[in-house]
Amino acid sequence: MADVGQVEEENGKKILIAVDGSKHSIFAFEWYADKIHEPTDDVIIGFCSEIGTNLPSNVAQTSPATLHALIEKHEEKTKEIFSTFDSLATKYNVQHKLERLHDPPGPSIVKYAYENNVQLIVVGSRGHGTFRRTILGSVSDYIVHHSHVPVIICKHHDEHHKFK
Repeated sequence: MADVGQVEEENGKKILIAVDGSKHSIFAFEWYADKIHEPTDDVIIGFCSEIGTNLPSNVAQTSPATLHALIEKHEEKTKEIFSTFDSLATKYNVQHKLERLHDPPGPSIVKYAYENNVQLIVVGSRGHGTFRRTILGSVSDYIVHHSHVPVIICKHHDEHHKFK
């Protein structure tokens, strides 16, 4: 009978890479693929579908045709993001599956990780300043404070200048 360490080594780690299509999430995926990926890892690329943020504030007064057009535009964006990460995964030889998560992003990422026995979450940092982060909140901050598993936050090189 194999012990737990042997089973994990044979089956790999279950990794959730949370993406939004930004250069920051692309950087996080590439960092993971380059630095820590193992061929036995079970990689899930999770995109948080935030259609609610794209709807007009007077949604009740919006025509059905306009609403339909907005939803179709959002679906196209989602397909583009999935296509981008499929291509990146192929480039880095990362076997993966794509998952559509639903907004709000922070809670949906943490919930998915918990419900699916994820062992590590990888996410990019958009590098918002203190004021903006205080007002709007930060997805990566939320994940770090609420996740039951380790979280790696990958900071894009464009953001390094803020701390020099």
